[in-house]
Amino acid sequence: MNVSTSLYNNLSLSKRLEPCYILQPIGYYFLFIWIVGTSLNAYVLYMFIRHKNLRQSSTNIFICGLILANFIEACFDIPLPTIALIGCRWIFTYVGCVIDAIIGYFSGCSNMYMLCFISIDRYLVVTRSLSTSVITVKRAYIIIICGYLLALFWTLLPVIGWSSYDYEGVGASCSIKWEERSLNVISYNITIFIFVYLIPVIIIIITNISTYKVVHEHRRRTSINLDEFRCQRQYLIERRVTFTIILIISGYMLAWTPYAIMSFICAFIDAEYFPPIFGTIPALFAKTSVVWNPLIYVVRNGNIRHYLPFRRTSRSIERSKTSDPTRCSNYPFSTVQLPLTSTLSSRQV
Repeated sequence: MNVSTSLYNNLSLSKRLEPCYILQPIGYYFLFIWIVGTSLNAYVLYMFIRHKNLRQSSTNIFICGLILANFIEACFDIPLPTIALIGCRWIFTYVGCVIDAIIGYFSGCSNMYMLCFISIDRYLVVTRSLSTSVITVKRAYIIIICGYLLALFWTLLPVIGWSSYDYEGVGASCSIKWEERSLNVISYNITIFIFVYLIPVIIIIITNISTYKVVHEHRRRTSINLDEFRCQRQYLIERRVTFTIILIISGYMLAWTPYAIMSFICAFIDAEYFPPIFGTIPALFAKTSVVWNPLIYVVRNGNIRHYLPFRRTSRSIERSKTSDPTRCSNYPFSTVQLPLTSTLSSRQV
């Protein structure tokens, strides 16, 4: 960012953005996301720290990495746009704009890579009887660190000169500069669109569809050898996995695709016919992922849900009523102990 632009941004600190009757409802919605996202992700991180059993599988380690990225975004990135929207003005100078963009962009990139790691890990869990490589807990930590470093790499490039950060939408938040048509900016935008959005989407879709096919094929081959009760339990797992796959893909696409489309329009198509608010609404949807991700990847995971207070009470009642209680499965998102393959037993490091 050159000196004149920086000076302009500092001289227009109190410039009103859009009419308050438009901005404030969005701001209060951001306030809701800020409170709920920070509280939910903080509580889940607390459970991971307190309960060692939650850190015994690679799947849960990747979930922990995802939740940490969500917590950073919810706690440190959302407050600045929230205050700006409610106050109908940006008061944090251009330095605050860059800080907001760095935190949000780093969290978003980390979030996407964690989703990919979880999808790949789930696929390996289901098919590991045919795979010679298994992601151990130690490897999971290393992979997470690599994901964070890769996200940091993309985040720091605009700081050192490849593209730059700038205000977006109504001016209540900051992100990558999309509108400029210089080679410096366009080359960076194309690169991150491929490596930060397109490739992660392809990986998530392919791995989850493949996971479902493996589960479905196994059920078809083994249903004859299972009694009616066990077949029903197996079908329960398959149905839950299918629904979770739909939530994974739909949640990811719903959260980030509107923002990606609007950014693509700003980067490669003339966006002057769109009002500034169209640049803020997609960012709102993207930031809601800090709430959706814990709900999808944690609340539907039997292992983690087992440690929720109301679940512990419920499970105690259930165990007192049956002589054959079922435990939480190490298979992600399942609620019963029935293995999907002969090798899907407890994962040990």
